[in-house]
Amino acid sequence: MEILLYVSAAIAAISIALIAIYFVMTMKSAKVAMNEISTTVKRMESKLSNITDQSEQLMDKTNRIADNVENKINSLEGISQSANNIHASAHHLHKSFEGIANNIAKPDPKTKDLMEKLNALTETATSIYFKFKREKQKHDIVAETQAQLPPPSKIKK
Repeated sequence: MEILLYVSAAIAAISIALIAIYFVMTMKSAKVAMNEISTTVKRMESKLSNITDQSEQLMDKTNRIADNVENKINSLEGISQSANNIHASAHHLHKSFEGIANNIAKPDPKTKDLMEKLNALTETATSIYFKFKREKQKHDIVAETQAQLPPPSKIKK
């Protein structure tokens, strides 16, 4: 019976030794897995760092574009106001010309006589101006023709 006690103690010792060996092997395997996980996490951190930098650059660029668009929209508002002002000015000019045309088409009896006299005076002045202009052109043509003709003493007989 004593032998059975020793045999059972030996079996218990071998079992504890086997459990210890398997425990050490499991711990080594866990250490390798932890190292791999650590390497993977470091690679992911570096990639995420690059992605974060790129996303920050993209965000900065987006903000600059948004500011640029806002500035352009503000400048277009000024152009729109200028166009509205031009439209109002054109409308005012149209009304003014319409009023002047109505005054010319239907003048007051006082100014009608004066306008007729001014019209006659203008026609007379224009007629005199063009008459003098034709005379000057005729004179210039005669002078040019005389300048082109050779003098009478150089004509061979």
